[in-house]
Amino acid sequence: MENKSLSCPVCQSNKAEIAGENIKLSGQFEKKEFLTTPLTVLKCVRCGYYMFFDSTAKFTTKEELEKN
Repeated sequence: MENKSLSCPVCQSNKAEIAGENIKLSGQFEKKEFLTTPLTVLKCVRCGYYMFFDSTAKFTTKEELEKN
């Protein structure tokens, strides 16, 4: 799997804050109920767009990048 840098699909900003971790979404689709796997929710700092990622996504902070 390739690593991609985060960019908001709406405004192309690369800055986001964590809005929630281990969030599970539930709902109903075509009369069937579902529950998602745990997700990390990020909110774009610039435009407020919410992005959802599963456990395969890896996140680093600017401080972690500067250590390497």
